[in-house]
Parts: sequence; structure tokens; C-alpha cells
Amino acid sequence: MMFQLASRRAGRARFVSALLTALLLALAAPAFAQNLVQNPDFNATLVPWTQYLSSAPDPAGAGTATWVASPDIVGNAASGSAAITIAASPAAPNAASGIGECFAFAGGTLVSTINYGASFRLPSTNAPDGGANATIEIRLFSDNACTNFISGAGGSQGQDIVAGIPSDTTWYLLSDNNFQPPNVPLSAGSAQVRAYLRKTGASANAYGMNVDHVFLFLNGATPVRLQDFHVE
Repeated sequence: MMFQLASRRAGRARFVSALLTALLLALAAPAFAQNLVQNPDFNATLVPWTQYLSSAPDPAGAGTATWVASPDIVGNAASGSAAITIAASPAAPNAASGIGECFAFAGGTLVSTINYGASFRLPSTNAPDGGANATIEIRLFSDNACTNFISGAGGSQGQDIVAGIPSDTTWYLLSDNNFQPPNVPLSAGSAQVRAYLRKTGASANAYGMNVDHVFLFLNGATPVRLQDFHVE
């Protein structure tokens, strides 16, 4: 009888200990979140993405942005990706062509960190001369319509198109999982995400790429499918 009682007490103690550990880890871990980007996987359309072309004070960009059924990052024929080109002309540094999306936050959202990124695939038809750069960019605004840019509250990640980058059958990730805007936490009303090709010099070549799975999470939030926890 005494052995059974001690066994029950030990079992309850282990259960309470595991429960407390789980609660502490849950409090310390980043919150589950949903991707704030709308149509991040380009499921059968570009909408609500729109074409982005650089403008003054940068050179005016020229190129195309369309939805294509293939390639898709997971080979889903019902999804697809964004196909982006930048034209041979203008052959001017910082001319850019791509896509962009603006989305509003709930109220005046306080932002301390941002986890953002996208996957790119570069066709073998590109000249591997470093004349263009594949870029993912974010910008924060004080209003809810991506009009009033908050000074310094923008970041980007890029990859020059050079020899030795992954083949045209490979998707690669450009991301920053801990971008910190100035004067954190700052209050933001909206964010803009852009994925584009940018001329790095006076290149007279045209370039193309595909973009898929664009993401943006705020304040240490973790994608649901990337976080898992077990207590035994």
C-alpha cells in the first residue's frame, strides 16, 4: 500500500514538473503566427501583387511580371510562381523590375523585429555576369496604405546573378529572420513587400527569375509548421 501511494505521488510530481516545464517553455518561445503576406505562394494568380518598376530618383525600370503555373517551389500544378523579367534597356544602375504588395496592420502595431524572406529560381538563360541582383525588400509605413515611409524602417536581402549560384532547377532562400527597425518598438500602420530584379551596373542584358513563398512575420513570431514541442 505504501509503495502504491509513493508511486502515485511520484507520478503526480513528474506530471506537474512536465506541465510546469511546458508552460515555461511556451511563455519563453515565440508565438505561433500566420504569414502576413497575402497570396504568398502565388496560388493561380498574382493578385493582390502588382507590378513594381523603379522610378525617380532611380532610373525608370522596364520589364514584366506575370503568374505562371510552373515552376512551383513544391511542384504544385494548382499553384505556380511569379515570373519576373528586367529588360535590357535601360542599362543603368538601380533600374528595377518586379512585384510589390502593401498590407495594413491591425491598429497601430508595435514592431520590434521582422522575419521576412522569399524563394527565388534563376533560369539558365541569364548571363552570369553580376549585372543584376535578385532582391527581397520590406518597408514600414506610419499610415495604413503604404504612403508615409518611416525613415530607416526598411531592409533588403539580395543575390547577384553570377557564375556558381544554384542551377535553374534549384530554389534558394533570401531572408532576414531578425530585422530590427530603428527606435524599436515603433508603431507601424502598414508594410510593403517587394521582390524584384535590379541592375547592379550599366548592363545591357535582360534577366529573369521566378519568385515563390514570400513571408513576413512580426516580433519573433514563428510559422506554425516550423515549430513543434513535445513533453513526455
